[in-house]
Amino acid sequence: MAEDIKDEIVLNDDELICVLTGNKKKANAKELMLQSIILQMNEEYGFEMSDMKRDYTFSFQDEEDKRKRVSVDLAIFRAGAAKEPENLERICIVCDSKVKAADPKKGVEGALNYALRASSCDFGLWTNGDELHFSQRIEDAIGNEKIVDIADFPGVDESIEDMERKGDRSQPRKPANDSNVAMIIFTEMRDERKMLFGNFLISSFARFMMKSGDTYVLNVMNHIIVNSGSV
Repeated sequence: MAEDIKDEIVLNDDELICVLTGNKKKANAKELMLQSIILQMNEEYGFEMSDMKRDYTFSFQDEEDKRKRVSVDLAIFRAGAAKEPENLERICIVCDSKVKAADPKKGVEGALNYALRASSCDFGLWTNGDELHFSQRIEDAIGNEKIVDIADFPGVDESIEDMERKGDRSQPRKPANDSNVAMIIFTEMRDERKMLFGNFLISSFARFMMKSGDTYVLNVMNHIIVNSGSV
């Protein structure tokens, strides 16, 4: 997560601060989902914020030796390694709800699995806020590479075998919707690492959600504001 955030940040009603970079972003549904994924990768899966990069683009050569580029919403690299394609550990594709998993260009096959084939990365996820899909690149019995659907991917220093043995995250999860994303973000603000910009993010979301009429989220925020002394 970005550590150096200025004491005073002016946000428009439809803006938020990215928990990874500290930069201002438009608070649309896709951005809210990406913020949730970033936090989940850090808090649940154990990947360090310093090993993540959002809006990552890399180049590769296809089977016809043509140079092509691939962009992913969140890239996670091997701990402490340079942010280069050969060090990719996880790839995350985040779409808005209008994009379906079967979309030939932006769906699971067209975006996530395409990015996995173009890189050395073995695991990835795709979500549109309503659906959540995980993929793994493997070799079959005769050495042919293929990509298969899995229920979840491993966290830091964890393998698929570890997950099966421990029973960790064995059930597929539905990704958080906008309200749950807000709850995750605001709850995480109470962590000392996020308090530096928590007040600004709460006040910004309060104005944004008030416009959208999401009274559930407003009630959650009001509870957090009262109990944390924010805003």
